[in-house]
Amino acid sequence: MRYTQIYPDAPLQSYIRHFGVLESDAPDKQTSTFKIIADGCPGLIFQENPDCFADKNNEKLPQLFLHGLTTSHAHKTATGRYRNLCVYFQPHSIKTIFGIDASELTDNYVNLEAILKTDILRQLQDEENTDKWISSISNFISRQIELNKHRDNTKASYAVSKINANDENGLANARSALNLSERSFERMFKRNIGISPKLFFRICRFQAALDFVRRQPPISASLTAIAYQHSYADQAHFIRDFKEFTGVSPRQFLQRANEQAINFPEWQF
Repeated sequence: MRYTQIYPDAPLQSYIRHFGVLESDAPDKQTSTFKIIADGCPGLIFQENPDCFADKNNEKLPQLFLHGLTTSHAHKTATGRYRNLCVYFQPHSIKTIFGIDASELTDNYVNLEAILKTDILRQLQDEENTDKWISSISNFISRQIELNKHRDNTKASYAVSKINANDENGLANARSALNLSERSFERMFKRNIGISPKLFFRICRFQAALDFVRRQPPISASLTAIAYQHSYADQAHFIRDFKEFTGVSPRQFLQRANEQAINFPEWQF
């Protein structure tokens, strides 16, 4: 498996975190399993080989599909050769680009052609060069932003930018700065990001702790330090969240995850 990460041009950086190209020349019948880890990031996926990837229910995934935020661990399987283009959106981009409530896609995916009349799939099918894929997708997203009447929700993007993964008070501070009631703040998050503010904070905190684990693999004595550093009540609290979002303990993650694509590791059994 090979993974290449590419950053978007400046005008799209407030909507797209990055692009990723995931590819493998595996034999036709070889099957790999990939973990899906909660990362607070919706996305758009194009599969060059439309018969390769299947979801956790063994249903084939559409060749071009949009997915929302994942709130728990899941998995996908791939059989044979593949080359996929992945668009990693900013947390609040679904509503801005596609005009649908982000909550409709939470823990779910949809064939893009089922919600939008577009020829972008044909354009991608006609190209073989990944640079041209990225150019076509970038132009498509730019047009969608122009056409979509639900322009960027500055309050949602502000709230996301102010969340401190190591301090839960950031949520209250953001809500106060925006002069929103708790109920209005919650509605804004679910409409634009897809989940509640508290759950989004938990995912951000988990991701900060996971990044620490990646850089400094834990030994027994350090798990408590990681927990306190990332505002968990204790080690048990940290491990409970880790298992909720990955399905395994920190040690098992380090032993089994071949994480060339961040938050989408090939799983070693």
